[in-house]
Amino acid sequence: MSRFPVLLLACLLLSSCAAPPPPRAEEPVPGPLLVEPGSGGIRLVLPTSPPMVVENGRARPIPGIPAGDRVTSVVRVGTTPVLLSARRCGPSCTEPADVYAWSKPLGRAYSVAPAADGTAVWMIRDGGTPCLLQRVPLDGTAPGEAQPASCQTAVRGEDRDGLLITVNSGRPEALDVLIDPGTGRTVQQFPRIAAVAGGSLLALGLVDFTAHELGTGRSRTVPRPVPNGRPGVVVPSRDGRLLAVPFEDLEWHGGTTRSLDLWVLDLDGGDRWTHAPSMPVSTDFTADALDWTADGDLVLTGTFAGKTSSAAAWRPGESRWRSIASELPPRSNRSVVALP
Repeated sequence: MSRFPVLLLACLLLSSCAAPPPPRAEEPVPGPLLVEPGSGGIRLVLPTSPPMVVENGRARPIPGIPAGDRVTSVVRVGTTPVLLSARRCGPSCTEPADVYAWSKPLGRAYSVAPAADGTAVWMIRDGGTPCLLQRVPLDGTAPGEAQPASCQTAVRGEDRDGLLITVNSGRPEALDVLIDPGTGRTVQQFPRIAAVAGGSLLALGLVDFTAHELGTGRSRTVPRPVPNGRPGVVVPSRDGRLLAVPFEDLEWHGGTTRSLDLWVLDLDGGDRWTHAPSMPVSTDFTADALDWTADGDLVLTGTFAGKTSSAAAWRPGESRWRSIASELPPRSNRSVVALP
């Protein structure tokens, strides 16, 4: 046999090995988010500039918050939207944000997260070097005692078991730590903590998740529901029982499609995963965000399959998403607050 057929065969074999694997026959291809007409009743607070309230498909600005070329985000604290609006100081730089509970000014901060009781926020405030960690009530009463903290610390949220923070946020050496905010004592720490809710801590490992029961100290492995995709920001339901876990794939099967695959984890129900309908969906990730309502609806906003940014709601157990708004104002910050 001549060398040419052998080399040709070898090249064909190598090419087939190097090519991205095709999707399995049973694996759905990312497409649009399928929705049915909704019944309304859910208001959305969007981090536009200035921030907007969307109700029944109509948007109105929140008064008293600056507009213009600013970086805006929103977090829900109890039933109150807390807004951060920061002036740009460079292509990848922002000043400390002006913080508002609705339109009430709360001061300036680098990072803000809800307190466990829903009546205050934890802030990393600019206090020189170092910065300050402080609990600030939403009603304007006197803030709590400030503690020294690094300006590179990000507060993530408080649960009954402690305050979740990220040390060296945005850096390769970042570390997630659950602390006692009163003493600063470390309760638990991992390279990445996905969420703390309902007495459990969900840590992200190289392959699977690990659930730690904070009361007993017991740990168990929680296998991922899908092999592909990077876990995004995990959002606990308001009662802490369910965790919305998005898996984001920037290059689905080695191509150019960006996909979002949304699952809900029930840690109290035997670590059961529920796959949200219509998933995975094609998305551009410019405005994807999740929040839970008090009634147990999961709200998703984003731009799906190249369409205009929209919003839908789904309650675990239902077979389809319900439309909240078919056209949302454009925004680039991936946060939203849902209010019934």
